[in-house]
Amino acid sequence: MSKLTSAILFTFNLLLLLPLNALAGNIHQLSGEATLRTIDNFRSEPGSVKISSTVTSYRNGEITNTRQYDVYSTSDSRSLVIFKSASEQGQKVLMRGHDYWLFMPRSRRPIRITPMQKLLGDASLGDIATLSWSEDYEIHETINKGATWRLELHATSPKLSYERILLEVDTTDLFPLKAALYLRSGMHAKTAEFERGVRNEEVRVVAMALHDEMRPGHTTVISYDHIESIHVPDRLFNPQVLIRTDLDQLLTD
Repeated sequence: MSKLTSAILFTFNLLLLLPLNALAGNIHQLSGEATLRTIDNFRSEPGSVKISSTVTSYRNGEITNTRQYDVYSTSDSRSLVIFKSASEQGQKVLMRGHDYWLFMPRSRRPIRITPMQKLLGDASLGDIATLSWSEDYEIHETINKGATWRLELHATSPKLSYERILLEVDTTDLFPLKAALYLRSGMHAKTAEFERGVRNEEVRVVAMALHDEMRPGHTTVISYDHIESIHVPDRLFNPQVLIRTDLDQLLTD
């Protein structure tokens, strides 16, 4: 979405060992980072991961396009997006912190791009791969709305896709329900809705629907088909190595 994440990168801490009911009931007693780490835990796995995603674009309820992506991520804000669909075969996007590069087939140089660069429909690179609220945002306000908490998040860097996020979470376990995403201009760009499911016998976000607030009727759904913890070598995030070395070789050497 960026995507899908940031992104997606965090580590367990001792607070995650507490019963979730106790954790949610004492949200004001937790640090802002601990609260966001708990919420982030529903969206990914700790450490280095490979995420296989399907991105489906809709217009007025009708499917207009579907494509696949693999994302390799580490716990230090590095991600590599591999374009899997035939029409995009050979394309890659490297993310290191808030810096993004696009690699095209047969090109000798990567192209610098922004997190808002579109992948498909209403999903941007930031939506697909940059999903770590605990690393990139701070909580400025918390409001108890009965069955949900509303958290107002502010970006810690001007390079992030969204300056402000109004996030609603379930009071029972802090599962993320909905997020209103605002640009630096103050414009309400998108609303994200998160689907609860089970992955590896744990409650997780299994899909995210992005509704375009500036283009009514346009929605993109990012389905997290498979997430596995794997070793991701450092050389995968070296632009010069990516230009001249096959991906399979980088992963197996």
